[in-house]
Amino acid sequence: MQRGLILVIDDDEAVRSSTGRLLKRVGYAVETFDSGDSFLAASLPAEITCVLLDVRMPGTDGIGVLRALTARGQQVPAIVISGHGDIPLAVEAMRLGAFDFLEKPFSPDGLFESIDRVISEKPDAHAVHGKDPAAEAAVEALSWRQRQVLLGILCGHPNKIIAYELGLSIRTVEAYRSQLLMRLSVRGTADAVKLALAAGLDASEFGETRSAAAVQVQSQGLS
Repeated sequence: MQRGLILVIDDDEAVRSSTGRLLKRVGYAVETFDSGDSFLAASLPAEITCVLLDVRMPGTDGIGVLRALTARGQQVPAIVISGHGDIPLAVEAMRLGAFDFLEKPFSPDGLFESIDRVISEKPDAHAVHGKDPAAEAAVEALSWRQRQVLLGILCGHPNKIIAYELGLSIRTVEAYRSQLLMRLSVRGTADAVKLALAAGLDASEFGETRSAAAVQVQSQGLS
């Protein structure tokens, strides 16, 4: 008995094939597309469990696909697949209504967990909404430094860049990153970004906190 239909959109044939085989082994029906353009040109089935959407593709990329679906008024639960350096694009995708994102290389368990969350949510839960009070409260509970690091993550910066911009050591940033994940009760970067967006955080705030951090470092040096 099939568990549902998943559409895989990726220009990498090896990724499409391996992901398709993995999903079929656990009972999903799978349709694959080699580009965003071929997906947008197809007639979509009425019932789709979710779409696995590569964010970087020739032609219409993942962001373009989401924008096109929004313009059509079609709400399709999408899990965006991104490389390590594509977090800003993944953030943009989630602002456009993507349900979640996975960083490459992702594990089978991580993929299944994300799909299970799509299924367990209400049909319209992936749509763009206003601020979530619970997410706001969770972010407000962070220390100032933890919030700074979270904003850096939201910008898509690796730890070494966050450390440089804030005048901290990489090890200190790693510690703050670990602490904020625990304080937010999230499992990793994707969940932290999702919660930050739900709380209404804006990545541009990182520049403001960076300036404040510089002033703090200078004042400490003068004391």
